[in-house]
Amino acid sequence: MTTSDCEDKGEKQENNNTPTTLKNLKPEEIVLVTCNSCTRDYHIWSLIENPNDKTQPFRLDETVMQHEPSNDLVSTFLVESGRTENHSCSVLRANEEVHVVISTGSGLQLGLSFWKSVLKPLLEALGLHEDNGDYRRMVTQDQNSVSNFARAELATESATPATVVLISGDGGVADLLNGLGYGQEEQEENEDERQSRRQVTVGLVPLGTANALFHSLHKYHQQAEGKEEETPSTLVLALRTLFKGQPKGLPTFRAEFSPGATLSGPPTSGEDKDREQEKPKPVHHLFGAIVASYGFHASLVWESDTPSYREYGDKRFGMAAEELLKLSHAYDAVVQVKLRGQDEWKQLQEAGQPFTYVLATIVSNLEKAFTISPESKPLDGRLRLVHFGDVDGEKTMDIMKAAYQNGVHVGMEEVGYEDIEEVKVTIAEKDARWRRVCVDGTIVEIEEGGWMKVKRELKGERIQVLVT
Repeated sequence: MTTSDCEDKGEKQENNNTPTTLKNLKPEEIVLVTCNSCTRDYHIWSLIENPNDKTQPFRLDETVMQHEPSNDLVSTFLVESGRTENHSCSVLRANEEVHVVISTGSGLQLGLSFWKSVLKPLLEALGLHEDNGDYRRMVTQDQNSVSNFARAELATESATPATVVLISGDGGVADLLNGLGYGQEEQEENEDERQSRRQVTVGLVPLGTANALFHSLHKYHQQAEGKEEETPSTLVLALRTLFKGQPKGLPTFRAEFSPGATLSGPPTSGEDKDREQEKPKPVHHLFGAIVASYGFHASLVWESDTPSYREYGDKRFGMAAEELLKLSHAYDAVVQVKLRGQDEWKQLQEAGQPFTYVLATIVSNLEKAFTISPESKPLDGRLRLVHFGDVDGEKTMDIMKAAYQNGVHVGMEEVGYEDIEEVKVTIAEKDARWRRVCVDGTIVEIEEGGWMKVKRELKGERIQVLVT
């Protein structure tokens, strides 16, 4: 940086910022500290959230100090500006390609707002400017945008690592995985294919409905923060992790389907007549990092995916659940598992006995407070199965409520809970409404008599994820 550059920055700072003290700062809102190399002023960045303000749900506050803050504040939040080859922050490594992916349809559709008011200014404070080519930005146009981006930009045999800042929900991670894995029809990659994989690191900015992956990865961090009023919000924790986290391999599973399986769009209404005529797209397999399910959970995800439900955010699941519980449908399927460390298939129920719920997962939480698999630990790579048979709507609701109590449902008499290598669900339903399975939010319709097999991937992680 030249002397004139420092002088210019000094003048701008003097005009626009007023030095202050820490007394008005809330520690749980601080996301980042930067230092002006010319003036040695410290800039403390805080995220203020107001979900009830439709025009400005996020505000980024900047506090300028003309002396060094406390050692704890500096050591916890300081990030050195500017790109260097061995920078501790992934987005600031000079030898990495950086992408910002913004999903416009996730959750309450706040991705662009968050980008403009929070993330873009923070990146600029660290010396990263889109106009200078420091990173590339992609805004989704449709449901295929993220997978197409991954296929075109990331699924290459490049020696240059890539960091993706993903402003999205859980579906964005699934789309990245499947874009990267496009065309891999074989059950397992060979060693050469694994070695040639490009290193891709993902920084999660969770703006989806449930954000299961983020909450599961940071479960113990969130629990350890202490008093609720002093606990950082999900987005504050996400930004801290983006700038100070370290990459770790993300465990995944592979869901394979019978030959007649097709991708299923959201439920149609009178306004969707054109989409209803689209030819179903066959699907052979999907990769996932969260959940694969059949029964009540899959039906709930699919039937709540309408514009009228989505405007209510995570409340849409409860609303759709009420309608499904009234029907209390028993799902006609045969479920077989290979328990952990075993090669033989075991059938979970006697022939002819239906199920209400079959869910395989490698995470602990499907929502921040909904602990579906209490034994699952962040990044442990264990595939666990939660299931129960034909019960009425009242009992189903009791089981779901117990999951909100730190996962005590797995101790209930009606609930099975196993550590598995693989699960196969063969579906005998005649009505297509009850033949849908869910893989990380993607819905697949299985033909009558068809099946889904889910197996954890044993060798090599497809992507890395930033964690604290």
